[in-house]
Amino acid sequence: MMHLPPFPALWALVLTAAGSWDAAAQAVFSGRLEGPRVAGLPAKFPYAGVLCVASPGGSGVETRAFRTWETEPAGWYRINGPAGDYTLVFTGPAHFIRPIVRTRLYLRPGEAVDRWDWTPSFDFHMHDESAWDPARATDYYQTFVARGTSVTQVGFRLAHDGMDGFGPQGQNLLVSVHRRNDGAPDQWPQVGPTVPVLGVDSGGGKNYVWSAGWNSGEVPLERGETYAVHLCAEIPGNTFQAFWRSDSDEAADAYRLGQGSNGWQRHDLWLTVATDHDGLVIPYNKRVHRQFGEFAGFARRWSQTYRARGRGLAAVVLYAATGGTQPPLNRQRATVRVRRGGPGGHVVGIEKIAIGNGNYTGDASWGVLCCAFAPGEVPLTPGDTYAVEFESLENHETLDGFVNIKGQVSDRRPGFNPYRKCAPDTCPAGTAFKAGAEAMPFDLDLQILEYEHAREHTPRAPDAPTDPGNLLVNGDMQAGQLANAQGAPDGWMPFATDPGTTHAWVADGPDPTNRFARVIGGGFNRKTVDGGFVQRVGGLSRRETYILTGRVRSSWALDREHQCFVGFDPTGQDSDPRAASIEWTALPGLHGHFVSYASRPIRPLTDSVSVWLRGRTTLTVDYPFKADFDAFGLRRVRTEPPAADPGP
Repeated sequence: MMHLPPFPALWALVLTAAGSWDAAAQAVFSGRLEGPRVAGLPAKFPYAGVLCVASPGGSGVETRAFRTWETEPAGWYRINGPAGDYTLVFTGPAHFIRPIVRTRLYLRPGEAVDRWDWTPSFDFHMHDESAWDPARATDYYQTFVARGTSVTQVGFRLAHDGMDGFGPQGQNLLVSVHRRNDGAPDQWPQVGPTVPVLGVDSGGGKNYVWSAGWNSGEVPLERGETYAVHLCAEIPGNTFQAFWRSDSDEAADAYRLGQGSNGWQRHDLWLTVATDHDGLVIPYNKRVHRQFGEFAGFARRWSQTYRARGRGLAAVVLYAATGGTQPPLNRQRATVRVRRGGPGGHVVGIEKIAIGNGNYTGDASWGVLCCAFAPGEVPLTPGDTYAVEFESLENHETLDGFVNIKGQVSDRRPGFNPYRKCAPDTCPAGTAFKAGAEAMPFDLDLQILEYEHAREHTPRAPDAPTDPGNLLVNGDMQAGQLANAQGAPDGWMPFATDPGTTHAWVADGPDPTNRFARVIGGGFNRKTVDGGFVQRVGGLSRRETYILTGRVRSSWALDREHQCFVGFDPTGQDSDPRAASIEWTALPGLHGHFVSYASRPIRPLTDSVSVWLRGRTTLTVDYPFKADFDAFGLRRVRTEPPAADPGP
């Protein structure tokens, strides 16, 4: 992974030369959340009803939220907001997917991007419901090979709930994880606690997905080892039936007990296992996946203490409701701040503005308040206690005059009513606080996501971590051929709009082992100059963001008669240096020294980008004009959470 040089002086000069970026202009991005129904097969499974949270970098801008569509196009989402640098989160605290966090998603003013598609990651998944176990079982075990270090979500789908199928009855099931040992899976030792799944009611049209969760670290795994997820009824001896699919792959297999044929089945259950393996940890999860239970009480401010596992806050999702004389939840906002030690501690990092998202019946609204944080915006210390605080941002202007469907007029009281955790789910290391002071005998129904590793991130600064691989051919300019003291480095094509332009590939005087590309003119040959080198980079993705970096040196500081330019063209064309699609940056601000350059974030319009290096002078009788270009790189911006080892 590459890190660019420190920001202040020279970077500021480059950014000023490139022009300002109006972060207030509108932008839209959309896409699909889907993945393969069965690993390795083309059929897609849409992940519908998943919360999509998009928070712009910094403070003072409202978060945007969306629920992926359940109707066609299922799994679709759309975010509409100001341009800038977004952190995007897909999560469902009462859902079986592993949360997805992507950072440094850059949107330009007026841009509409309909190409950001995402796929949840699982250690095991199978989503085919075309067949099911023909007999009832008391126990199912589904084996999987661990990719991560801790189980955080398990999901499953049943063909029959064991009670009355499509009827009104259901039963509680239990989910646990077991490590491979001698004997059959029912003899394997359990790892971590058992979690109940309440009121499982499946069959016929009730084709629901049921799930359970754990906090990071509660179900520890060793990567590469085999484990089994165990499903059974809370009442011993009760039965149920699972969807499954024939599969001869023995790395993952179902084992059953009950009626019919017992033992190994050469089938896989409709089941998912998600683990910590992606730079995220979940220190405060929704473990019992029952939504909208008991209220905590109406107040303007609520806090929840917990113990951190990671080094930075990534997202918070609080189940909450408003009712009667309050506007719907999607018109409600809350300031989210993190305090060290407890609800009275000092604020850590920056504040964010959470947005509500949920259902509305005309006189009541329930759902969540949510926001996301970029790496470094709220640094944390693993093992320390923090309080996550939500405080209503509403005021007289936003509440006065609201009338609900029953004709009830707003009471103009800012606040909200969070939900309590559903028993038996608790947070032993924390508690809820009403109004930031009054400790309560319960915990809030909340999900907290953290970055496992630390990484400073300044929104829109050109220091975003990138992949180590340089996508330019010979970006360091070290390879080439000379011809009569003129030439071009390999991979670069000379261009000129002024016939007086001379191209060269030379060795640096004080460091003859370093070579670079040069444009020469002016007093060198008493000719004006306008030309340079271009390279087209293909095989890129419209869904990814890239940053162009390099070094430029000139014999003159930037003025009306002498300029060095670095340009890029998101169309990928490399034949017309006068094309309006090229975005040029003029530099440097001092002469005789290499000056660093970094582009704004680039997204290709198709599958390629062209890079343009250009020198220009309009004088012929002054000192020689030399424009030097070295160490250029085009690299993909990393949108994943920070990694443990950032690399070089």
